[in-house]
Amino acid sequence: MKNTFIKKHPYIAATLAGLLCTFMTALGVAVPQIAGLKEYSIHAAATVFLLISIAIGILIMKRSKNSLADYGFKTSENRSISKVWWYIPLLAIEILPIAVYGFRPEITPVQYIILALFTIAIGFNEEIYFRGMALKFLMEKGTTKAILGSSVIFGVLHLINALNGKNVLYLVLQILFAFLVGFVLSEIASITKSLWIVIVWHAAHDFISNTTSDSLDSTALIILAVQVAILIVYAIGIWKKCSVHEGTK
Repeated sequence: MKNTFIKKHPYIAATLAGLLCTFMTALGVAVPQIAGLKEYSIHAAATVFLLISIAIGILIMKRSKNSLADYGFKTSENRSISKVWWYIPLLAIEILPIAVYGFRPEITPVQYIILALFTIAIGFNEEIYFRGMALKFLMEKGTTKAILGSSVIFGVLHLINALNGKNVLYLVLQILFAFLVGFVLSEIASITKSLWIVIVWHAAHDFISNTTSDSLDSTALIILAVQVAILIVYAIGIWKKCSVHEGTK
């Protein structure tokens, strides 16, 4: 996208980046399903589409006047939030379903590898568009508006995933979870000026979600509610560090 357009219409530019990411992901899942492929073959085929989407995203970045480092392809600039203990809440979110359900025993080693590649591609793809491009574009409006705006775009475009649930409360919690994930990851990216931490966590979260229980029982509802609570506390806890960067472009 041209820098002049981004400066004049950052919200439109950020939304278009999110829509492109969402479209490529949906296309990657829909095409193999239409072709009649089975579950893990769908994941393998979708990974190819995600890699194409990643290539497109990187090409867009490289064609702009900014370097890839400006979009977050560098190590953290903030050592105070680079320590492992800063991410204990995020680790707790992922340990919770593993501790309660464990990994699904029916998944074979080959299927684990396919899921790992698939979720790494998802994490990389979504982060370069939502925290790489969208957040960067919205920084024209300041850090606070960038974090809020990119989080709303991320949450809204993940509504289709939430519709897989049947319980109304579960749907609400999923929507809130998606918004909070976008909010927290945007906070981290704005503080560190790096995508690597958010890519790793995003990929790990999707991998664990795909390899632990997929039931929608009362236990799953409780786990999701606890995860939402953790994200709320964590988002509030690191907000002050984001405020220090207010106005950062």
